[in-house]
Order: sequence, then structure tokens, then C-alpha cells
Amino acid sequence: MTLVPATTIRVLNPRVGMRCAWRVAAACALLGGGSGCQSMGILDVWRAGMDKSMIHPITDEEAGSQGTLMQRWLRPRKASVATATAGKGSGLVLGPGGLKPPTIPPNPKAESEFRKGEKLFRQGKFEEAEPIFAKLAKDYKGLPWGEKGQFYLAQSYYEHGKLMKAYDAYNQLMVDNNVSEYVDKVTAKLYAIARTWLASIDPKAKPEDKLPFQAHFDGRAPVFDQAGFAIQALEKIQQYDPTGPLADVALITMADYYMQKGDYEAAAMHYDELIASHPKSQFLQRAQQGAIEAYMNSYMGPGYDISGLEKARERIRQTLKNFPERPASSQDKLIHTLDVINDAEAQKDYSTAEFYDRTGNVPSAEFYYGKVTQRWPQSEWAAKSKTKLADLAKKPRKSSLPSMIQPALIDPFASVGSGSIGSPFGGNGMMNPGMGGMMGPGGMM
Repeated sequence: MTLVPATTIRVLNPRVGMRCAWRVAAACALLGGGSGCQSMGILDVWRAGMDKSMIHPITDEEAGSQGTLMQRWLRPRKASVATATAGKGSGLVLGPGGLKPPTIPPNPKAESEFRKGEKLFRQGKFEEAEPIFAKLAKDYKGLPWGEKGQFYLAQSYYEHGKLMKAYDAYNQLMVDNNVSEYVDKVTAKLYAIARTWLASIDPKAKPEDKLPFQAHFDGRAPVFDQAGFAIQALEKIQQYDPTGPLADVALITMADYYMQKGDYEAAAMHYDELIASHPKSQFLQRAQQGAIEAYMNSYMGPGYDISGLEKARERIRQTLKNFPERPASSQDKLIHTLDVINDAEAQKDYSTAEFYDRTGNVPSAEFYYGKVTQRWPQSEWAAKSKTKLADLAKKPRKSSLPSMIQPALIDPFASVGSGSIGSPFGGNGMMNPGMGGMMGPGGMM
């Protein structure tokens, strides 16, 4: 899951994203074992299609008038309050002193409505305050009153225990306001929601931290795929505030979740992202140790790719360099892990040598057996390689037969040896009638 701010994609019809998502899901279901669909299930595709921060319909102002000429004549479009007030004042404007936020004229009506909803919110009357905030968010979208209305609507949902609605409302706030003054509070609430959902499916979590089963039906938790929504909330933190105070916390939480789940590839990816993006994080040492463990657990044996072990060795070197003052037990564990990596690489080369030995490729087998004895002379595989080398020394060498495809067939300017018996070509690449080339020694001319 790479976690960088996604570019907003706008589509004309809001159902287009969902149709595309189900088509991709159907293709993945048909392909089954295809490499492109292994890490993306149907639920993941469905969430991607419904993610309003990535795909949402364009506004009427962007698309222009909708409908036929007759419909526009009979029902002329009326400008919304936000459009009439804001005009083209979104973003920053260039003034005498440089770029500044646009000047928003006062709106006593909007301010009065907000104060009314805020008073109800302070009194804990969330059900009465929510319609007021929802109307402010709709009527004054793109303006400070709309932004405050959307934020307090999300806050009201959260305090009221409607976590799913709060999750959607916080995301809608960030979609409508790319640079929001509430970004720190939004990411904090998203992290709290994610932790609540993850704790409910964690067998090691305390009972008081878990939501009851009926939470799936009263709005406190998703109906299904609770872990997926929790991870998505953590990804939103990375998207909305990649350098904020909770960015590294979200990464380490996702990495630990995947580690506990047994998805070592995803865990290593998130640990590595934390190491690369947050070199001064308080979780740096923990991320390095987690990455080492994830790479070691992802190695499947000498018959598979060994690049994960090389990455683990590099992480160990970084850990020993960055944190020299470590407990002796931790230091010994890292050094022991290096020994395990070296032994695994020696076994990998020994297995490769055995393959060439079985197939009769004596020179290649000798090369890999010799590599084991030189690079890992103290390992058990080195002793076995020496025995194998002694046996190979008694075997006859098979000369490699020349290729039947001569360079002249591929490159007309290639220099081919003089014609000889048994060669299909003569000295200048022409066909040999039997005793050398036509123009070569022993040829007809």
C-alpha cells in the first residue's frame, strides 16, 4: 500500500467508479491466480471504487449545465449560496503583499446558524445539532462556514458513537478542503477510529477495548471487513498529512498489523517506508528490527528468491551502525541473524551446484561448489562442497557443441572461420557443398 497523496480523479457519473470496480473484481475472480490480483481482493476493489477521496462526481459548476435545451429553459439553474458568495475566490489570491487567502465577506446568517449548532453540540444534543451542521456543510461548501459545519458534523457523529458516519464525514471534509485547518484533529480522530476497529478483532486486546457484536449494526463498526476499513483509515492519515505527527504512528501500526497477520511482504514494505520517510522517528529502531524479522520470515528456502535475505543483512548493518549502544542480548541476536543469513546463502549456492551436478554440467557445478568453500569456509555446506568437488574431479568433461546458427545468418558482416569439414558454411558464410566453402580452402573454386 503506497501511501502518498492520491491525485483526485473526477468522473462525470458517480456510478462509473463503482462499475469499473466491479469489472476489475470480476476479472480478478476469473483470473484467480493471476499475479496482478493476488494482493487485491474483491473487498479491496469495492473500497477503492467507493473511496470518495479518489473518485467523485464533478460539480455542476465544473460540468456546466446538465440536460437538454428544453430542460434548461423550463428549469433554469439557480446559483447556490456558496457559489453566489464565493465566486472565484477559492484558493490563494495575489495581492500587494504576495499570496493571501481570499477575503470572505461576513455572513451573519451563516454565523448565526453555526453558533446555534455549536451551542447544541456543547450541550451534548448531537441529534439536534447534526442537521444544522449538515445544512451548513452543504450550503456553504468551499467557505469557512461550510468547513466548520462539516468538521463539527463529523465531531458530532464521533461523540455520538456513530463511527462509520464520522469516518465518512472526516474524509468528506478533507475532500472538500484540500488544505484544512482541522487536518491535525481529523488525523487524530481517524487514528482513534482505526485503533478501535483493530482492537475489536485483536485476540490480545483487553475486553473493555473491544466493541460488542451489535456494533456492526448500530453504526459503530463496519458491517464487514472491519480490518480493511481500519487499514484504510490509517492510509488516509498518510494521504492527508504525510509529514504530520501521526504519519509514522500510522505506518508502524499498519506494519505491526500485517506482521501479526503473517503478511510479511506487506509488513516489510511499511517498515521500510517508515525508515525512509521518517529517519528521526521514535519508532525507527523498532521499524528496523521489524523489517529484519519480516524479511527473515518471508524467505521460503533455497529454491526461492534470496533478495529478502540481502535486504535483511543491510537492515542489520544499519541497526548496528545507528544504535551502537544496545543491550548485549540484542547485539548477540543480530549477529546470530547474520550467521543464519550466511548459512542460508551458502545453502542456496550449494543447492544450485547440486542442480548443475545432476544435469551433467560439471564446470558450472564446480563453480558453485567452489564459491561455497571460498565464501563460507566454516559452514557445513563448505565441507559437503569439498566432498562434491573431489567426486567431480573424477568425472569426464563434456565439450560444448558449437551452435548450429552461424553469425553470418544473423549479421552478414560477421567474420566466420575458414571452411572446414563438418561446417555448413565456408570462409565467407556461403553454403559448404561438402568439403569446405565454395570460396574457401578445399572448395570448388
